[in-house]
Amino acid sequence: MTPDTCPRIDDAASYVLRAIPDGEWEGYAAHLSHCQACAAKVAELSVVADALLSAVPQASAPPEIRSRVMSVVHAESELLRAAGPRADRPIRQESGRRFSLLRLRPWPAAVLATSLLALGIGGGALLTSGEPDSRTIACAQAPDGAECQMRVLGDSAKLVVAGLKAPPRGRIYQVWLARENGTAPEPTEALFSVRKGRASVDVPGDLSGVEQVLVTHEPLGGSEVPTRQPVIAATMS
Repeated sequence: MTPDTCPRIDDAASYVLRAIPDGEWEGYAAHLSHCQACAAKVAELSVVADALLSAVPQASAPPEIRSRVMSVVHAESELLRAAGPRADRPIRQESGRRFSLLRLRPWPAAVLATSLLALGIGGGALLTSGEPDSRTIACAQAPDGAECQMRVLGDSAKLVVAGLKAPPRGRIYQVWLARENGTAPEPTEALFSVRKGRASVDVPGDLSGVEQVLVTHEPLGGSEVPTRQPVIAATMS
């Protein structure tokens, strides 16, 4: 099946950003196993998503902004689906020489907004060093050759890493909160990659009662439960 004949090619961007409901996301994942065209498009968009994620420091957006953006994404997705597979196709270039990224469809504005939201540049305060109540915690666990520390200011925290290898292809780093009650680590929406081995990401959520901040690499879009052992662990106490 070619991109011109598969009616689900337009769902590739939403799939990469996990901007479609879980039931549909899983159905599309199954579709990729037998649709070469959609699988190729997801692979192309994953490269772009990784580049975006590594381009800027990470932060968290307020829940109300996240809800508004996701509402627009779902509405635009329905409009594109109703308009047909060629609704957002660019006009074919006259020249035969094009960069590979020009072959990608332009992402709808709402989907681009979601990618920025996932990157954390939609909102959130960055920590500044030298504040009276700030402290820096060295990570208790990090890969060989990597440096890691967590900067804590009041109820906020930022994880800063250097010398960290990029996650395997098709995966992304995800932050987890392990609480003192011994329950399974809680997933967060903090997803990040690295640029030249470096990254900084705000740790979202309520940090009261958190014993450790963990990092694993997960499928793009994140997971509800860890699928790998932590590569980074920072102890709050």
